Amino acid sequence: MPKPCLAGLVLAALLCATPARANDDVAGTMLQGWYWDSPPGIAWWNKLTALMPKLRRWGITGLWIPPACKAAGGGYSSGYDIYDFYDLGSKDQRGTVPTKWGYKRDLLKMIAVAHANGIDVYADIVVNHRAGGEQGGYSYQNLVGSEPGAKGRFTMAPWDFHPRDWQGDWYMAVAGQPDIAQEVPYVRDQLFRWIRWFDKQTGVDGYRIDAVKHMPPNFIEGLLWQVQEGMGQERFAVGEYYDGNPNTLGWWVGAVRRRSSVFDFTFFFNLLSMAHGGGYYDMRGLRYRFPDERRSVTFCNNHDTFRRANGLHLYQRANLAYAVILTFPGYPCVYWLDLFDDQGNARDWMLNLLWIRHFMAKGPMIERWADEDLYVMEREGNLLAGFNDNTQSWRTEWVRTEFGPNVRLHDYALGVGDVWTNEHGYARISVPPSGYVMYGPTHFQGRLPNSPARRTKQTWEAAADLDLRPAGEWWGEPIRFVSAKDEPIWVTVALKDPDATAHVALFDAQGRRLNHARGKGRVYFPYRNPPRDGWYQVRVGLERTGQNKRSDYSLEISYQGPRDVDPGSAPNTGSFDLLPLQPSSVGP
Repeated sequence: MPKPCLAGLVLAALLCATPARANDDVAGTMLQGWYWDSPPGIAWWNKLTALMPKLRRWGITGLWIPPACKAAGGGYSSGYDIYDFYDLGSKDQRGTVPTKWGYKRDLLKMIAVAHANGIDVYADIVVNHRAGGEQGGYSYQNLVGSEPGAKGRFTMAPWDFHPRDWQGDWYMAVAGQPDIAQEVPYVRDQLFRWIRWFDKQTGVDGYRIDAVKHMPPNFIEGLLWQVQEGMGQERFAVGEYYDGNPNTLGWWVGAVRRRSSVFDFTFFFNLLSMAHGGGYYDMRGLRYRFPDERRSVTFCNNHDTFRRANGLHLYQRANLAYAVILTFPGYPCVYWLDLFDDQGNARDWMLNLLWIRHFMAKGPMIERWADEDLYVMEREGNLLAGFNDNTQSWRTEWVRTEFGPNVRLHDYALGVGDVWTNEHGYARISVPPSGYVMYGPTHFQGRLPNSPARRTKQTWEAAADLDLRPAGEWWGEPIRFVSAKDEPIWVTVALKDPDATAHVALFDAQGRRLNHARGKGRVYFPYRNPPRDGWYQVRVGLERTGQNKRSDYSLEISYQGPRDVDPGSAPNTGSFDLLPLQPSSVGP
């Protein structure tokens, strides 16, 4: 059907068109494991924990979790109004101990169970602004520590923020929240110190960085250096740079020395135009996206775009948009409300596309057909995908393929019928209105293979200005974690006081001592055969000397979480209700 010109944003991207043939070295699929209007008080960390085996079977390889730090809004906040960087749901402040998402112990458990299922965890971090402090949010002197009268770590004064009336992307207050001055040496050092603590405490595999448009790129580069080079870790990162200009996105990726990927807002706005275009979108616009596919995270919805109050979300024809990002190069991110329907069940069409991505969306991408209504591309020798924007009519075309002559191809999506390539390797495919087809050789079958289980290493730091008290001449607070049966547990304690002698013990959930060690400075012991999946705990104390000694310490525990955990296996788990509070995105 006749079409108007492409939207202005698409036209602006013409000079940065993605080549028709490109390699994709990024595998896997990310899930945004939450949504904006998720209700408080239901222990979200435990919900995610219980879902891990299903996510693994569905082909999810990375999980983006919401901000874990205590927010100014306490138990009702999604976390972007960050208050205490060192409170992950363990301090009694802002009217609550847990965050909206749950307790710290359950956050750490969820990460370990994700690793046991072969799933990476990406933490959402907020380092641009801060909320809830004194003097209108420009002072933070009342953070809670672990000792009576002790202040929490990372206090701030008014001169650690940009003045309220400053303007410009790097200086303005986002949503009215005081803007952190990352160029102040004290502030930068404290944020670098925090990211190292957070990385060791949680054992996450990467980061989604909020509002990177509003911070100097050299600060972001330095922040990521702390965990990628400074700590010798492989850490994924993706920045939220809210801009549809691919040149701007490319500039930012270069400015952070390619330490981070970026959300592809160029592609998002094109997909939004397609979904809302009523059949009048020009499908050649799918060529125009962020060209650096190895640093591109593609998406159709997220917590900012999909809210009741705005119209940016992909509600209509979301399945067509997801068919695109789950087969194109890049690292696709699936939104929670697009995976689950109103009853909390996974959508069949989404599970089908996840299966297709895992088995078939591999190899160089070759454009095979492009006009106003129809776009066809091939992932060389694995997948021939066709997408039809026309809302009323089927489209049928002969297209070249790399499958070879006289090869039978099966449609793994809608099952519209098998086709054969001719003696020249061409195939005649038909694509339904507002639909797609996914053709490939007939040998693709079966369930997705199990991802290998991985161990988790987490480090607790005890100090007066943190949430864990220094060691004293008694057994300290129990440090709890969930470990798998017959998988070794490795415990290491490092005392800050080299003259102190520590007693370190491992207990089961019933308080029975399983192993014990004593020593100065650095104390280490293994426990090779945990008797069951479940909770274990470590306690640290100092040998009595008559001098009432205290010592800060760090406790590193290396263990493997169980693959499957009952959400009711710990207190304060709440309900397991997946029902969204708003309409979810659906297909036609």
